[in-house]
Amino acid sequence: MTVCGRIALGYVLALAVLAQADFAAAASNSPKIVIPPRSTNSVICDSRGCFGFGERQFYTRPGQPLPITPPYTGGVNRYDAPRVQIPPRETYTPPRTVYPSPAQQRTRHQTWCAERYRTYNPGTNLYSTINRGFQPCRAPFD
Repeated sequence: MTVCGRIALGYVLALAVLAQADFAAAASNSPKIVIPPRSTNSVICDSRGCFGFGERQFYTRPGQPLPITPPYTGGVNRYDAPRVQIPPRETYTPPRTVYPSPAQQRTRHQTWCAERYRTYNPGTNLYSTINRGFQPCRAPFD
């Protein structure tokens, strides 16, 4: 027999012995696949933060505390039902404030200047011209 034939025969015998050992181990110690029961209130944390599942889903950034409500509240947030309830007022009407429009607050001088000069600014009492820049408005009511 050649060297290659002997090596091939060795491989075949080794595989046969290993296969018998694997079949025997598989028959005696069959692995049982166990699926854990699904929890509705589970929290998964990783490098991105913590994710909560169940009735109330939430997400928190890494390093932040988990927003889990204490068990004695029955899963209700303590801010949902305050202990002190303030009764509403019987009747409340806000005071009516009438603000006059800026056009109603203008004086006769400002109205005259605004009608005469298109670029008139009542805050500064100036209007702009083409050649002479800004000029003060002089109304006949001064």
